[in-house]
Amino acid sequence: MLGWCSCVLSAPNEAQFFDAESSAPDHHYVVTDQHDEVEDYTSIAFLDWTQNVASDYVESLNDGVDSFFMGAFFDDEVLEDESSGSNGRVYFISRRENRLEPNYQAGLNLRLVLPNTRDRFKLLVETDENEDEVNETNVLGTTENVTYSTAIRVDFKERRHWKTSFDNGVRWAGEPVFFSRVRARRIDYFQTWRTRVLQTISWRTDEEWGARFSASAIRPLDLTRHFRMGFNADYLLNNDFAELDSSFSIFDELSPRSAMLYQIGFFGDTEDVSKLTDTVLSVSYRRKIYKHYMFAELVPELAWPIKNDYEMTPAITLLIEMILGADE
Repeated sequence: MLGWCSCVLSAPNEAQFFDAESSAPDHHYVVTDQHDEVEDYTSIAFLDWTQNVASDYVESLNDGVDSFFMGAFFDDEVLEDESSGSNGRVYFISRRENRLEPNYQAGLNLRLVLPNTRDRFKLLVETDENEDEVNETNVLGTTENVTYSTAIRVDFKERRHWKTSFDNGVRWAGEPVFFSRVRARRIDYFQTWRTRVLQTISWRTDEEWGARFSASAIRPLDLTRHFRMGFNADYLLNNDFAELDSSFSIFDELSPRSAMLYQIGFFGDTEDVSKLTDTVLSVSYRRKIYKHYMFAELVPELAWPIKNDYEMTPAITLLIEMILGADE
């Protein structure tokens, strides 16, 4: 009955009770179907809650895993997309393939946030690892025959799962090559799966129009192991064919300082006919060698490339890398 009455004390041992029920309104309400909109909002709120629960659960399983191990193993752009502020990497790669001379590469990738831009404008300085067609067999000459590019990146306002950016810059390799590209990536959660889709459309003065599509899905197996599937497709309008690759990987964090990656990758293209050009089976061992930003990685692999008539070809790669902007 306390909900229907109120008590007023007028004296120490005296109380008066009044009926607190509100009187009937002196106007009439019109019943409409606007409640359908309320149900719609309720449904959206429920989906948001479900997505938040799923993402929190997946991220909680990832809490014990070093993101710099994960990002460097799978994709450098993952690390850049998921971090704010300036960051970068300096690396040296030594690779030796059966029956071939050793190949050496050194490079620098930087993403510097310009001041007073609210993390929206970045200066990019990158080494194009895949643009160098000549193998460098001299360690002291690794800084020669290297293609560098500089660009300004504009990050647009992030919309829920979407993140979009626009790059405009120039590549320095003999005659300058100017380029522009638009990148859009989306991250979603489906139960214990975390998916990432990246679409890039680019234009260059030497190759004109091109596009790259990348998709991956990762799920935790337990607190230290993760399974990942990946797919990439590169297309140049002038070539009129696509280069494709897919991979399946298991990441295993052995300790806070070391991790393993077991991976099988398939490579192909659609030139003339769709075909498999290479299959690569690799095991990677990565370890922090100094504090939280110096890493060494050893990658023995077996490949079956079409250029060798699918004959088994062993190779081994050594990577020394320093992460810039990594938190302790």
